[in-house]
Formats: sequence, structure tokens, C-alpha cells
Amino acid sequence: MSTPSSNSERHRPMPDTNQWPAFTLPWNDTASGPADVSHLLHRPAGKYGFVKVNDGHLAFADGKRLRLWGTHFCRAQPFAPKELAPAIARRLAKFGINIVRMHAIDEHWPMGLFIRNTASTREFDPEAMDRFDCMVACLKDQGIYVDLNLHVTRPFSAEDGIAHAETVGWGKPENYYDPRMIELQKEYARMLLHHHNPYTNVRYADEPAVALIEITNENSLTERWRNGDLDGGFDGKKSNWGKVNIAYTDMLTRLWNEHLIKRYTDRTALLNAWEGSLHADEDPARGTVRRLTADEFAAAHRRRFHDEAAFYGTIERNFFGEMKRYIRTELGSPHLIIGNSDHSYAWSSLAVVAANAELDITDSHFYWQHPDNGAVKNTPMVDEPDRCAIAHLSRGAIEGYPHFCSEVNEPCPNDFAAEYIPLISAYGRLQDWDAIIFYDYLPWGQPFTGEDAWRNQKQWYWFDIANNPVKMAQIASGALMFLRGDAAPAVKTIARTMTREWLYETIRTPGDREHPYWLKHLAGRAALTHRIRIGDLAGAANAPAEGVYPSLSIPMSGTDTPADQTVDTKIVSDTGELTWSIGPSGGHVIIDTPLHQSVIGRGREYRATHCIVNLAVPFAAVEMISLDGKPIADSDTLLLVIGTRTANTGQVWENDARQKITDWGTAPTCIEPVTGTIIFKALNGAHSVTAAPLDGCGQPLTAHALPACDEGFLLDIALLPATVWYLIGISRA
Repeated sequence: MSTPSSNSERHRPMPDTNQWPAFTLPWNDTASGPADVSHLLHRPAGKYGFVKVNDGHLAFADGKRLRLWGTHFCRAQPFAPKELAPAIARRLAKFGINIVRMHAIDEHWPMGLFIRNTASTREFDPEAMDRFDCMVACLKDQGIYVDLNLHVTRPFSAEDGIAHAETVGWGKPENYYDPRMIELQKEYARMLLHHHNPYTNVRYADEPAVALIEITNENSLTERWRNGDLDGGFDGKKSNWGKVNIAYTDMLTRLWNEHLIKRYTDRTALLNAWEGSLHADEDPARGTVRRLTADEFAAAHRRRFHDEAAFYGTIERNFFGEMKRYIRTELGSPHLIIGNSDHSYAWSSLAVVAANAELDITDSHFYWQHPDNGAVKNTPMVDEPDRCAIAHLSRGAIEGYPHFCSEVNEPCPNDFAAEYIPLISAYGRLQDWDAIIFYDYLPWGQPFTGEDAWRNQKQWYWFDIANNPVKMAQIASGALMFLRGDAAPAVKTIARTMTREWLYETIRTPGDREHPYWLKHLAGRAALTHRIRIGDLAGAANAPAEGVYPSLSIPMSGTDTPADQTVDTKIVSDTGELTWSIGPSGGHVIIDTPLHQSVIGRGREYRATHCIVNLAVPFAAVEMISLDGKPIADSDTLLLVIGTRTANTGQVWENDARQKITDWGTAPTCIEPVTGTIIFKALNGAHSVTAAPLDGCGQPLTAHALPACDEGFLLDIALLPATVWYLIGISRA
């Protein structure tokens, strides 16, 4: 067999996807049925009061834990016509979604809350607010919480009183330190949180169905320093992510010199601390100490570099502290708050994590193979355990804080995308995370109006899941795993302790994707065995040797080096339930718990306690889940989900490497037909077993009796109508 990186897998046979069977899930499906997992939600959201933190996790006042499993409404999506909102909310609940992240709604109508026909962002549009209120009420009624994002894509304008507004874009990272932008962010928080929702009869500040508030999104001053965006070289064009206007970098330089004056008694003290690396023309009293540019990092004196890193961290922490005080004290909102997220894989982001520790929740974002200029690498995550989503998402979790993964996905088009949801739901349980939120439900900015994408049953772009039949079926099975608790949390915890000096050094350390914890002896696959947390980010100072900052000793069982892919290796969770195998023929994962069994990998035979899976497809994720809450061995009804590839009708790839789509095609979405067998085994006292394909609404079609075989009952998948899920019935003598 070929190795995972071989040319034979990079240039695979091009499937004729137009011959695949169509399979769609209606946007307004509200029917109850065996695949309806809305019973996992409590109604209404907020029934038990405000969400709090207890023992490092989300909980209610009585101590009962809350886990959140959700998706995004971006830009126009929360503003659906009011007559459609009940069906939209009910469909989400049916699939087990219990939180919606209201993201990038700080834009003008119809893409956001701000009033139409003006550049000002200081007033809400009445129609937008009315539709938003209605949607929130419908979500609440279905048991779905909301996450209010305050600053994401706000188009700051001159009418708002912003200097050089034509160049600041979304105000990232200027919003951390520009006084006017801070005033406007407070004003926005007040406008939103003090708004009275007539459909719930409560202000958002008093609404327990609001699970949390996020202050800013994917926005780090330290990261922009590292990327060179604060160095100058501004080209005068509007930019959301690029070089910052010199007027705002000059403001930073003034703040930097003021910071040094507070830290050091005089220039001599600063000169001594920096061991002579202060230039003759630099004096904080005159405001002439320069900030380091990114190309100066490597040669910069340790103390000077650390002081400037601390400066940016101080700005972020002060901003978060100021916003938290305003929201809690002046606005009277008791909601939990996230400041920002660990969102960049190219560097450690420990500085981001440390700043977020000023607030209530830690948060991470991760996409397996995010599109780059419209292309995805299109290789499976199961082949790279040290770089996997679980490793990267776990690196920002701090002991004593709830941990969110509020933006995750394996973007389409990817031949292996069926792996992601089963993996992150099971390993999310192992890591004992508090929330997993998939980005996003519909295409970015696509409104719920007219005959648009939300009705047109096709996959529109890389991230939307609403019309993806495999991902939506897996959202339901994943809800059972994550919300019901079908896998056990890890027995052991690896708690990393680092110094502030080590944290600062990681800012200028080249990235190492196989060591996401920035500890050379701790590979990413540690997250597949034990619970990963940061114990302390401000430990006692180390004495560096020749500029090298050694990590502290981390107690671990097993080996600590990246997995050797030239030999077969099993990475087994300390619960014994999750096994990630890697070797020359590629990776695969077997999830084997009493309530939930899955096999994820290339087509071949796999065995778990209650199933033998042998599929003749290039790659698949097969899940078998108890629906009645009994162990599979004794269950009367099982849900079987088979995830393979999907494609739109007429979809066209650029070439046989299958990394870029040149034509996304039209509705309907089609699913790869599956051939192969599944044997259901070790079912206590089973007399007969039936399999009924489920349609796009999760309703059973004709049940087929499965023949008995030596090891159990045999399902020949090709004999049944094409689907992504089945109801398995078990009768006992």
C-alpha cells in the first residue's frame, strides 16, 4: 500500500461525482423522528439561570455542568424573516445544537445590526434589531443559547469620530488602545446589552439564554507586532489585517515610552537593565525609544525584547479588564466573558492565552487545512496525530478555566472531511472541553431571504455545514457523543508550567507544528492520551543559558517524541476508549465506548467491540451509537452514520490533485455511494437485527432484516438505498 504522502494519493482517480446519488437535508425540517436528538437540550435556554463557572467548567448555580455544541450565524444570518425563525431554530435543535455564536453582526443592514444608508456605526437598524430579537427568542425557546460577539468586522468610519477611518478597516488591532475606538466599543456593548427584547420581555444584560459575551475576535496586538504590521511601511490603503497606519503606530510608540517611564526610574536604570542595548538617541523621557521591528527580533537583547512583549500584553490585559468592568459594573451584565482566541498556528499564541486569562473562559480556533488562495491541501488529519486539531485546540486551555473551541472545521472540498466531527467530539470529551462550535452554518454573509443559499440545497463554499448531508448527520451523532457524554474524560492531566520569560521567547521562536505546546519533549499527540492544561504561565524565572530557554520538567508516561510513521504505532487514550493508529499505510482511529463506536480511516477491515467494518471506499467515518441510552450490547435501537465524500451536481476540480474547485456546481448535493459490509456483533441475546435507511429528514424507510453470520448480523450496504444514516433495530428472544 502507498504511504500517506505518496504521489499515488496526491493524484487519485477522479470520481464521476455526477453519478453519485443525490441526498439533501431540508432547511426547514422540524419533524420528530429517531434521529432527532433535541432531547439533549433543556428548554428554554436559561431555564436554570445564568451560566457560571464552577470547578473550572461551565455550570449553573446548582453546580450542574453545561456543555455547548453549536454553530455560527454570521453577518446576515440572524436576521431571517420572522416567519422563518421558528423552523430555523427547530432544525438546529433537532440536530443537537444548543448554542449559536452570533458572529460578525457588527456591520450595516442587511449584513448586520447597524442602520442602513449611513456610514455611522452608532445606531441599530430597527428592522435588523426586530429580526434579531425574534431569532434569539426562537432559539431560546428551543433550548439554544447565544454567544454575543461584540467586535468582529465593524466598519469604523469618520462619522464615528475615528481618525484616518478610511484606512483602519475593522480596527484590528487599534481597538485595543485607541481611546475613541474603546469608547465606541463600550457604546456598542451598552446599546446591545441594554436593548429590551420584546419577544422575551427581557434586556440582553438580564438574559440567561446569553451564555457568554466575546469582546473581540482573532485580534492580537502581539501577533501583529510579530507579523511586522506595526513596523511602518503603511501603503495608505484600507486594511483589515495588514500594515497599521503610521498615526496609530506613532500612538503605540508614545504609549511604549510612557510604559518605560513607569517601569524604570530614569534612562540610566533602563540602560543598565538592557545591558547597553539602548541606543544613544533613545530616551523614554523624550519619547524616542523605538519599538522593535520583526526583522530585529532574532538579534534583540533578551531584556529589551521581553519588555516590549510585556508592553503589548499589558495593553491587551488592560483593555480586557476595562471592558469587563464596564460590562459587569456599569451595564450590570453577569455573563461570562471571552476576550480573544488562540487562533494562529504559526506561533505559540501563549501571549494571547495569557492576556485572556484576565477573563472567564479560554478559547481556541483551529481548521484542519484552512483554504489558502482557495485551495486545500486535501490530506487526512488521521495521518498526522502530532499536528491534529485536538493537539492545537488543547494548547490554550488553562487549569481552572472553562475551555471553548469556538471556531472549528475541516473545510470542503476535502476527501477526508468526514473524519473531523467524530474525532473532535470524542477527543473533546477526553480533553473535558466545555464548548465546540462549528464554523459556520451558512455561507459567509448569506442572508435568510428570498430563494437563496439556505433553501438551495448545495454546499456553497468551504465552511458551511447546513446543506452538507454528511456533516449534519455527524452533528447529530456528535451531539450524542459530546453532550450525552459517550466517552470518558482523561484520567491524567499534563499541566504545563512556564515562565513569563519562556512565554516571551516563544513570540520570536519559529513555529513547530508537531510541538504545539512549545516544549520540545512534548509532541502534539500527548492530547490523544491525556488531558492537556496550562498550570502556570508566570512561574519562577529561569536563568537562560546562551539565550536558550529550557522548558520545565513535565511528568509524562510513555514516549515524548513525534509518532514514527514508518512503523505501526498505536496512541491509546488513558481511558482505553480511543485508539489513534499511525503507520506506513496511513492513520486510522477506533472509538470504542459502551454507547458509541466509530472507525475512521481508509477502506479496509476494522474491528471494535460491537462491529466489524469492511468498506470498499477510499476513506470513511462509520459511527454506531446507542439511541436509547443503554450500552450497545443491550440497546434496542442504534443510529448508524456513514460519512464519505460529498459533491455538488456539476462540481469541477481544477485537476486530479483535487485541491481547488473551479466550479462549485449546483444543487442538489450528492453523496459517494458506499459498498462493503458491517457486522453487528456481541449484542446480548439478539434474535434479529434490522436496518432501515433514513431519509433527509431522518425518517426511516423500509426496514431490512439482516442475515445472521458467524460473528453476528451482516449489513451489505449496497443492497439498501443510498443514505448517510440508518436506524438499526435489535430484537431479543
